[in-house]
Amino acid sequence: MLWYRGDASELHQYYTQTDDMMGNAKFWAAESTNGIDFRKIHTGLPAMIIDMLADIIVDSFNKITVSNNDQAQKDWEDIAEDNDFKEIIKQSIIDVFVEHDGAFKISYDTEISKYPIIEFYPGSKVEFERKRGRITAVVFKNHYDKDKGTYVLKERYDKKSVTYKLYKNGNDCNLSDLEETKDLKEIRDNNFMMAIPMMFNKSKKFKGRGQSIIEKKIDAFDSFDEVWSQWIDAIRDNRTHEYIPEDLLPVDNDGNILKPNTFDRRFTKVGSSNSETESDKITRSNSNFDYEGMLQSYITALDLCLQGLISPSTLGIDVKKLDNADAQREKEKATQYTRGKVLDVLEKVIPKVVCVCLMAYDKAQGNLAGDYEATADFKEYANPSFEATVETVSKARPNQNIMSVEKAVDTMYGDSLTKEEKEEEVRRIKEEQRNNRKR
Repeated sequence: MLWYRGDASELHQYYTQTDDMMGNAKFWAAESTNGIDFRKIHTGLPAMIIDMLADIIVDSFNKITVSNNDQAQKDWEDIAEDNDFKEIIKQSIIDVFVEHDGAFKISYDTEISKYPIIEFYPGSKVEFERKRGRITAVVFKNHYDKDKGTYVLKERYDKKSVTYKLYKNGNDCNLSDLEETKDLKEIRDNNFMMAIPMMFNKSKKFKGRGQSIIEKKIDAFDSFDEVWSQWIDAIRDNRTHEYIPEDLLPVDNDGNILKPNTFDRRFTKVGSSNSETESDKITRSNSNFDYEGMLQSYITALDLCLQGLISPSTLGIDVKKLDNADAQREKEKATQYTRGKVLDVLEKVIPKVVCVCLMAYDKAQGNLAGDYEATADFKEYANPSFEATVETVSKARPNQNIMSVEKAVDTMYGDSLTKEEKEEEVRRIKEEQRNNRKR
């Protein structure tokens, strides 16, 4: 979560106060020598990767179809609009990317809405109960900080019931002790679980839990921040320096000598000359900046951060500046693999959320929970352009028509012509073609 939030001060405080059992040799754990200051910069790359992947996946989200039930389809569309479902999906993807796993919670509160309420809890607020490797219950944790202490509400969702337990400073207490929980009603007669877990990768460290997509990249991100921070520090160190004799140093209005700070470093004090043959003078010096070496370090560190997650071109990063269109499309495969893995999960989870919402809506209206089937449809990503497709098909079918005149005219003019004008253009083209054949 710290790496996603991207606050340099938080990263510095955490790593300087944590013993990593490796001598705290990480860049963010390093502290400057007394009197020597250096700047630590966080590039924000983890958040860029996660947000971009989430945007790509959500933008390709097309529609949800409830099979063979027009009324259920309409009910779902109302539920989705009331909950801003697309935004919930986006946030759930980000939460799972950052916090390993999580779960959707379906609840009802008539004071807020007449429709089921969809919420997503990240992994830090969720516990899973398992039996023979299968999730049998999900426990959602809600924290309330009050003057009298800290309360924790645990909502347990299983296939038959929804139950609550409230704790104050770690001890059991009554739901009526807290204003937010006093009106909660338990459910004992359910025949479906109103919680849907979600994880994209399984953790190798914690059995039964998920794994963040950036968990294995922490050291790479640390190194990338170090390379960029060193680059900026080197730019400061390699500015033009003025070596000024002590007698010629600039002073303030009170006659006190000005001291250069770590940012500008405009001048350096040198001793005055007492020689009869030499006079005090200001000299300037330019340092050699190893741009190529810095650039190669930057590209290598960046490649390590992106490997297996996302292609540089997806983030708008051009590190080679020589790639043609085909090479750029090949690079997109890294993004497609990550996207495909997430879609495999979403295509199973989203229909479950839809069906559970519809079943909960039935029960809220006093009816038996119906039996529903839903599908989630996603558009393709990074398809070849229309021009590239036409060129490819033309090569496969030489000297053959691959598009009707009507389609060609519609594609060429789009909305710039009316339907009648397009029909007239089609008529003229066909007439010209007939005349050419007669000749």
